Amino acid sequence: MAKEISRKGHEVIILEQNSRAGEETSSRNSGVIHSGIYYPTGSNKATLCVEGNRLLYEYAKGRNIWHRNTGKLVIASTSEEEGKLESLVENGKRNNVEDLELISKKRIHRFQPEILAESALYCPSSGIIDAAELILSLETEVQQKDIITSYNSEVEEIEVSDSTGITLHVRAEESFTIEADNVINSAGLHAVDLARKIKGIPEGILPKSYFAKGHYFQLSGNHPFKKHLVYPLPTKDSLGVHLSFDMSGKVKFGPDVFWIEGIDYSFNESRKDDFVSAIKTYWPDLNPDKLFPDYTGIRPKIYGPTEEPADFVIQTSKQHKIKGLVNLFGIESPGLTCSLPLAKKVANLLF
Repeated sequence: MAKEISRKGHEVIILEQNSRAGEETSSRNSGVIHSGIYYPTGSNKATLCVEGNRLLYEYAKGRNIWHRNTGKLVIASTSEEEGKLESLVENGKRNNVEDLELISKKRIHRFQPEILAESALYCPSSGIIDAAELILSLETEVQQKDIITSYNSEVEEIEVSDSTGITLHVRAEESFTIEADNVINSAGLHAVDLARKIKGIPEGILPKSYFAKGHYFQLSGNHPFKKHLVYPLPTKDSLGVHLSFDMSGKVKFGPDVFWIEGIDYSFNESRKDDFVSAIKTYWPDLNPDKLFPDYTGIRPKIYGPTEEPADFVIQTSKQHKIKGLVNLFGIESPGLTCSLPLAKKVANLLF
């Protein structure tokens, strides 16, 4: 985002509360390049994901970032689920996702013989990318453009004035203040809390923040999964416990959904039984003894477990009446895929 804003002629300063970039949601995810089949037509998630899919492949190729256009199988484990699969196909087509194909039980075996399913949706534009390499590449570009990045810097308070613009009070090893014409709140898990530090912002326009932890288990030893990602049908709050792999070929399963009150990356190993049950619905030959804890991530949701899913929120002065302020709320999955077009969209909003 900083790169796109700099291209518009702005002087840019990045404030990062951690000691390095991408320590939270940006790196603690599946590393999947999503296609855009799941999201409501016309939503930010849908439009940015479809565009981001193309841009991310182009960027990864141009910057020599490890990635693979694996394609993805979304499976219907029972005949009752096949209608949901057809609805997903139609939604993907409305979102302009190309080359979607419904495949029969017999043909699934040509893609992945070990998978148990009644039918599947093949989505060829899905893939995987090394999120750490992506973050490092973006960080390198920022440094090359002489953009200032201040690490270990936490914004404590934000004041708004007609004469001086927006003033940020920053706690660091040596605390400091910054006066800015534009402020982009892209704090991820902390975005809502950061917005509450803005003096004068209408409280009623800020969403409530929720945290949904996701666990990932890794599979040890040899495995038959070399080509395609494998997904169950999505639930309301998640894309399901899916199968993906990294640049070394290591298979991982996840994430699940575990609602928590605060940011906590500890691993709950008791989730294993639920993982085994979920995985065996499409891979009955799983040996549970080869499944081990890997890592956790947290989704910055702006809706709770009993509420309907929310779109990405890109909040501007039209909503909060503060010139030069853009708040980004609920940037969860498919945020990694959407990152490049989202940056362009935000840069075009600035004064």
